[in-house]
Amino acid sequence: MTAIVPIDVGQWVLTYVEHYCPALLGGGMPRALERLSEGGSGWESLWRPEQQFEVVKVDRVMPKTFRDPDGRRRSRYFVVAAASTASQMIALRDKLFAIGFEADRTIEDETARRMAEFVAATRADALAKVHAALPHIFGRKA
Repeated sequence: MTAIVPIDVGQWVLTYVEHYCPALLGGGMPRALERLSEGGSGWESLWRPEQQFEVVKVDRVMPKTFRDPDGRRRSRYFVVAAASTASQMIALRDKLFAIGFEADRTIEDETARRMAEFVAATRADALAKVHAALPHIFGRKA
């Protein structure tokens, strides 16, 4: 893991939901954040930013953990950023989460554009084979 993000009491933090933090898979926080370049950070089950990230107010700060207003102790190793307002962290959360989906859409659109001619030819060939395999339905070509 990398250095812990500095936080103060009263701030709002953007933190990974622990079981969706790719840092647990190895590579630390830098690799976890790089995975944001993929839709859902590579998790097929993630479709909304609040599934992967929480925006939490800091009530108490300790060296490796912090407490939220509900008294829950949370790891500082999962904190991505800190700010003075929740809206700043929500905006950052949504922006970071959207990056991978935007990249995926761009890749899919370009792939479809480049593959369109090949797809059409392959489908036409497959259709011809279906017709040829069932002449009693589609008739024989003259």
